[in-house]
Amino acid sequence: MNDAVVTHHTNPFRSGVARFNQLLAEGLGVPFAAIEEAGGSRTPLLSFKFEELGEREEQGLAELADGWEHHDVFLHTCSGSELERRLLAGARRVLCGNSAIAEGLADLDGHVETLWTPGLIVERRRMAPTEVSIFSFGMAHKIRTDRFRRLRDLLEASGRSYSVHVSAATHETSTMRDAEIVFAEMDELFPDRMYFLGNLSDLAVVHELQRCTFFAAFFQGGVRANNTSVASAMERGAVVVTNLDEASPAELVHMDNVIDIEQTDELPFDPLVLRRISVRAMETARERGWDALVERLRR
Repeated sequence: MNDAVVTHHTNPFRSGVARFNQLLAEGLGVPFAAIEEAGGSRTPLLSFKFEELGEREEQGLAELADGWEHHDVFLHTCSGSELERRLLAGARRVLCGNSAIAEGLADLDGHVETLWTPGLIVERRRMAPTEVSIFSFGMAHKIRTDRFRRLRDLLEASGRSYSVHVSAATHETSTMRDAEIVFAEMDELFPDRMYFLGNLSDLAVVHELQRCTFFAAFFQGGVRANNTSVASAMERGAVVVTNLDEASPAELVHMDNVIDIEQTDELPFDPLVLRRISVRAMETARERGWDALVERLRR
């Protein structure tokens, strides 16, 4: 029995192999460990792409191998590196993700097995229809969970069924850890109601904007004239729930073309009120669109 699944990448948001290893470790009931964390393992399953290892990681693996009772290797590719050949030769089992990999290991005949990788989508929930739907998109690390808590309280007070759909990307200057923390907080706020949609295309974002009851986006201080997510939502007629302050554009007015989360004690659900806010949002966005900006620059 393996006592750990040892991996190279440990972030399942950024690597399919890491996600596979995470699920495999859960299935085996053993730790999911990075190479540098595998010192206490005696019978590990090594599962990564050898060609992605750096010199330091290769050295660490070579040193660890001397302390194992035995090890197994799950190959996702075959790199042919010196370290790979050494660890395959000493492995109890070499588990290949497909037959093409196994065919290239004829010299290891006797302890090579051809396996497979199941799908990585383990989500079992369905997006059931709800009376109210909230959509939000933008940079993951900028999601303000404090104001989403306020939004949750207003939704709960309404007594209506609701769902929260979130699409988020990760900025190159932020870290995936920042995003993971935010998503954990959002999941705690909406444990059975939040659906993470990943990084959607523009077309998919437009689809969500056109079908949602409210678009929610909150900011440090308040919304600014250069917050493009709010501009995009207003252009498409979404009813925007955000936060305003003295530095927010004067054109944005609570219950006229947006809803200020700090000024409302009750979310509006009257279709006529929502339609009026939607139309005013589109009118405001048109006045602040690309044509108006280009014309301003031509002056």
